[in-house]
Amino acid sequence: MFRATPKLLLVPAVALALTLGGCSSGGAASPGAGTGAVADSHLTQILKSKTIKIAVSADSPGYGVMNADGTHEGFDIDVANALGTSLGAKIEFVTATNESRIPLLQTDKADAVIATFTASDARAQVVDMSEPYAASSTVFMVPVGSPISSYADLDGKSVATSRGSVGEQILKASFPKAKITGFNTTADSIQALKSGKVDALIENNAIVGGLVKKEPSAFQVLKGDPIKPALFSIGVKQGDQTWLNYLNNFLRNYTISGQNEASLQKWFGLSLPPFLAH
Repeated sequence: MFRATPKLLLVPAVALALTLGGCSSGGAASPGAGTGAVADSHLTQILKSKTIKIAVSADSPGYGVMNADGTHEGFDIDVANALGTSLGAKIEFVTATNESRIPLLQTDKADAVIATFTASDARAQVVDMSEPYAASSTVFMVPVGSPISSYADLDGKSVATSRGSVGEQILKASFPKAKITGFNTTADSIQALKSGKVDALIENNAIVGGLVKKEPSAFQVLKGDPIKPALFSIGVKQGDQTWLNYLNNFLRNYTISGQNEASLQKWFGLSLPPFLAH
């Protein structure tokens, strides 16, 4: 029986390597297709400049708020600060509304969005989304003593929501008889309910839970099943796989270290869902 020797095996291997590698006119191998992509990546630029621009909410209680002295705090801010630390970069916070998050990425005014950014299929068609780092659902909040006691009672009632938010989408799709009252910020929506300008508010369950916990004699969660459970991801400009790979790696380490769970407990008294805790 014929038996190949190491020398015989080496010949086709070398030939295959030459075929796959190709040659330039000068005999040198052509550069890899991904070289330019890595050089142009947000990750590469951040490591060079030691600065990262992160779009965050400035008026989402528990997630991201800007204090009177200009400092930021909240669950999403904790994620942003940990990301900056992992890169050895100074953070430049960029204030984002629900409507401005995607444009900020597309125009390179932000390297990343960390602002209760729900990983919807529609958004993933225009920007890239990291692995999820948190989960939420949407609920309604009404004043204590409100005649609204069920979802059915929302017909004909005015409901505050942030423009461009998941809550606005839910109202249009599932509560067409409710009167949508849109605001530019979450804080404006909350103030509208406090002042009696609207009958109800639709928002993230953690934000609503925090408000009810803070003012239990003023507000209550409307009874009913949580609507449209959602995952929160970090948003980045489309097409930068190098940057996206880094963010996914960062988030895995952030969760494994226990920092993610500790922050969630700190701001909301909640635990990470089992599918996010590993």
